[in-house]
Amino acid sequence: MAEKSFGIKEINLIGASGTPTIESPNNLNLNAVNVAISTNVSIGGTLTVSGSVSVGGTLTYEDVQNVDSVGLITARTGVKVTSGELIVGNNIKLGNAGVVTATSFVGDGSGLTGVTASGTGILVKNSGSTVGTAGTINFGNNLSVGALSAGAVTVNATQADPANNDVQVAYTVSGSGVYNFTGNGVDSSVNYPELYMYRDTKYRFIHNAGSSHPIQIVTAQSGGSVYTDGVTYSDTSNNYTTQGNNLDFTPQHDAPDTLWYRCYNHSYMVGKINIVGFDGGSTTRGVVSGTTSSLAQNAIGNITITGHKSYLLMNVGLSTAGWFRLYTDSTSRTNDASRSVGLDPTPGSGVIAEVVTTGLSTSIKVSPFVPGGNMDSSPSTNMYVAIKNTSSTTQAITANLTILKLED
Repeated sequence: MAEKSFGIKEINLIGASGTPTIESPNNLNLNAVNVAISTNVSIGGTLTVSGSVSVGGTLTYEDVQNVDSVGLITARTGVKVTSGELIVGNNIKLGNAGVVTATSFVGDGSGLTGVTASGTGILVKNSGSTVGTAGTINFGNNLSVGALSAGAVTVNATQADPANNDVQVAYTVSGSGVYNFTGNGVDSSVNYPELYMYRDTKYRFIHNAGSSHPIQIVTAQSGGSVYTDGVTYSDTSNNYTTQGNNLDFTPQHDAPDTLWYRCYNHSYMVGKINIVGFDGGSTTRGVVSGTTSSLAQNAIGNITITGHKSYLLMNVGLSTAGWFRLYTDSTSRTNDASRSVGLDPTPGSGVIAEVVTTGLSTSIKVSPFVPGGNMDSSPSTNMYVAIKNTSSTTQAITANLTILKLED
């Protein structure tokens, strides 16, 4: 019988039991404008669609290799990328190794945690040279850090008051039974080095010389008094600084030219401090003083007054009647000790000036001013003085000398 085509307007497959079945020995082609299936469709094999599939509701599927969706895709249990990348748009790639690549990230990053790993983070440079990387940067004193905005902060430097806030020069004081200083311009191998300090500059002694050697600043190499003007001690009751603490010192404009650092417990542990600069230049006028021990009538006392390396002597004041003599060095003073009052010294003997005061006039103007200076082998600010007590009573005598500084 020959094969012939026929048309069917409607097929209703109704079975008494089981599932109605359409079988064809070859392909079953459905060629229509629309094929409408109002119930579920189960396909045991492969469904091949050469055109487009339009789904008005929800499309549920498993083990799909490629999905091309115009609308929203909802993955109920997540999206798993076992190889390759998950690409979002043109600029974001999510790799299966946990690496996110993007052209740019927008936001201040305040919600991000655990981002910086060891050896990674912000690259820190000092004047163009790499210091390293850091997850956190802590800005110290004299810097004003603005609020975080759009992932950026503004850091401004502030000007510190050098006399009151900022330590400008620091020395570490160490040693075993001695004082050694480590810091600007000081040889750390030298015991009791001579220091030079500028007025209106803040210095710090970091005490690391042991608990038995508290340090303080004093007015004389031997004796004298503790100096406190511009000095901050760790122990304010005793005016010294102890092991592990700091001594801060800002020489004031009227500070003397010479001071000393000394151990509170051991007077032989002593070194010289020269105060220089910011004092009105080399022509500063001032009064320097010294006091003898108790002198009997006609006894002579030798004292060393701290003044300047060179100077003009303008006035001599004694606390009582006496014979005052001023020398260039201690040897000249010793050689002149036996000379009597009223006899002129030998020219070139090292006598700078001499003054005799009475009970009625104990202050003498030197006119014209007399130039003087120190002539030690290593010039210093020592002024070598001899005073004879010409009063009728036993007493200590104080000399007050008005001098004009000529040399730093």
